[in-house]
Amino acid sequence: MDPHRARRTGERRCRYQELDAALDGVSQKVLTNTLRRTERDRLVECERGPSYVDTPTLYQLTDLGRSLRVPLAALGRWVDDHWLVARRRPRT
Repeated sequence: MDPHRARRTGERRCRYQELDAALDGVSQKVLTNTLRRTERDRLVECERGPSYVDTPTLYQLTDLGRSLRVPLAALGRWVDDHWLVARRRPRT
């Protein structure tokens, strides 16, 4: 997964296929279930076209979802700084 590509897709409306491509290694089942769950939790909104027309379904972060950017970025920095240390620590 390319975190920079995934971050850029979170900044705009995008199709399922774009999310799938940005999150390489995530199965379609997991992505679909996660999108449904985050939509239910109002972190993501889904814009569906009329069912009789071949229009894409577009996803974008809600204001609530965007509010998670700062804490998640901090968590990402923490993981970058501490992951190797945590992995080297002997198990007890």
